[in-house]
Amino acid sequence: MINVLWLASWYPGRLDAFNGDFTERHAIAVSRYVKITVLVILKDELLSANKVKVEKTVDNNLTVYRVYYGKTTMPGLLETYFSVKKYFKLQKQLYRQIENETGRPDIVHVQVAMKAGMLALYLKKKYQIPFVLTEHWTGYYPNSKPSVYDTNIFYKKLNRKILQQAALFLPVTKDLGETINKNFTIVKYTVVPNVVNTGLFFYEPVTPDKFRFIHPSLMGYQKNPEGILQACILLKERGCNFKLLMAGNEDSTLIKIAKDNHILDKVIFFMAVVPYKIIAKEMQKSSALLLFSRFENLPCVILEALCCGLPVISSRVGGIAEVIDETNGILVDSENIEQLVNAMQQMIDRYNMYDRAVIADKAKKQFNYATVGNQYFSIYKNILHPVLDVEVIKPR
Repeated sequence: MINVLWLASWYPGRLDAFNGDFTERHAIAVSRYVKITVLVILKDELLSANKVKVEKTVDNNLTVYRVYYGKTTMPGLLETYFSVKKYFKLQKQLYRQIENETGRPDIVHVQVAMKAGMLALYLKKKYQIPFVLTEHWTGYYPNSKPSVYDTNIFYKKLNRKILQQAALFLPVTKDLGETINKNFTIVKYTVVPNVVNTGLFFYEPVTPDKFRFIHPSLMGYQKNPEGILQACILLKERGCNFKLLMAGNEDSTLIKIAKDNHILDKVIFFMAVVPYKIIAKEMQKSSALLLFSRFENLPCVILEALCCGLPVISSRVGGIAEVIDETNGILVDSENIEQLVNAMQQMIDRYNMYDRAVIADKAKKQFNYATVGNQYFSIYKNILHPVLDVEVIKPR
C-alpha cells in the first residue's frame, strides 16, 4: 500500500473544529486507497512560549498528528519570524518520529502551500521524495482579502517555490489553476474537486410549507451577507412569500438590519454555529441554497447543497460556474443586488423546472468519497509509476 505523508496548513483541531474541515474530508476519502499520515502544526496562543503539545489519532488508514505550540513573547515581525522558525523545526522533529513509526513516505501531499509546504521542499531536496499540492486558498484572486499579492517578498518567493517544485498542482477548480498561472506563477495542474460526505448530505423529498432559502456561512465580508439581506428586503416588497435561514453566526449587526426592516423571525431567521450534521438536516428541509460572495474558490456548501438536490443561486465568482448551470441553479454578478432579487424571484416562480432527484444523483456521483479519493490515488500512482492516463492541464 502506498504510504503518503500529508502536510496540512489547515486542519480541524481543538482550537477550531471547522478550520480546513474540507482537508479532513479529502484525507478520509483518500485513506480508502492508501495509508495516510497527516501532520499539522498549529499555533495556540494560550500555550506558553516554550510549550508544545502533540495529539495523535488513528482511524484505520488515517493517522493524524496535531502539534500545538505557544506564541513567543517577541513583538511584531520578530514574533512572526521566530514563529515560522519554530513551525519548521517542529515539522522536521515530527517527521523524524513519523518516519520511525511508519517508514519513509513514498509521496508527500501538501494541503495549502503556506506554510506546510516548507517541509515538502526540504524532503524533496534531502530524500528526493516527490510532492503534490492541493490549494484551497482564495488569496490568489486579486480582489481577495487577504491576498497573496499583499504579502511580503519572502512570503511570495516561498509560496511560488512550493508551487513550482510540486510534481503536480491540484487546484479544486480550473478557475483557480488558471488564475494562479495568469497572476502568480506558471504551473501545470490537474483539477480534483472538494469532496462531500454523502452519508450526511443526500436528497430527501421534503417540501417546506413556504419556499425556504438557506445560507450557511460565518457571515464575514467575503460572503456579503448584507447584500443578501438587502435583496430579501426588496423581494419582500414585491410581495414574494419566502423564508431565509442564515445559519452559522447570529451576527448582531445583521440581526439589527433584519429587525429594523421588520423581517426578523418573519422572513429572516438566524442560527448560530451548529454541528455539520445539523446543516445537512437544514439543507434537506430547504428549497434552495443562496450565496452572494464577493470572491470564492469552490465553496463546499454548494457541492453539499447539490448532493441534497437543492438548486443554487450564487454570484459568478471563482470556480462556481464550473458546477452550476441552468439545470441546477442561477448565477448573478457579484454585488449586483437587482440581479440577485430577480434570480430569487425566478427561482421561486419556476421552481418546478428543477429536478431535485437528478441534481442530487449527478452531484453524488461526482463528489462522493470514493470518486474523489480514487482521483487522488490515480495521481499518486501516476507520479510514482508514470504509465496511467491522468489529464494534466499545461500552462499556455
